[in-house]
Amino acid sequence: MAGGGGPRRTCVGCRRTTHPDDLVRVVRTDDAGLVVGRHLPGRGAWICRDPACVALALRRRAFPRALRGEVRPEAVAALDVAITA
Repeated sequence: MAGGGGPRRTCVGCRRTTHPDDLVRVVRTDDAGLVVGRHLPGRGAWICRDPACVALALRRRAFPRALRGEVRPEAVAALDVAITA
């Protein structure tokens, strides 16, 4: 973690480390879907609001690894629409 400046989080797509206000927190649901929400319970993964980061995370299978469970590919596609809207 870089010195000072408060908390830092890492994008699961591009691996850039930044302040949480610049990222979106994603949580896996029981049915292998994804929901966006900073204060939702459970393990979360952080991602940039950039569609390229979502595509990179999908290609790298970063969501299942970061969230420690399977994630439906269509859930990632829906996430792309949700975070860029």
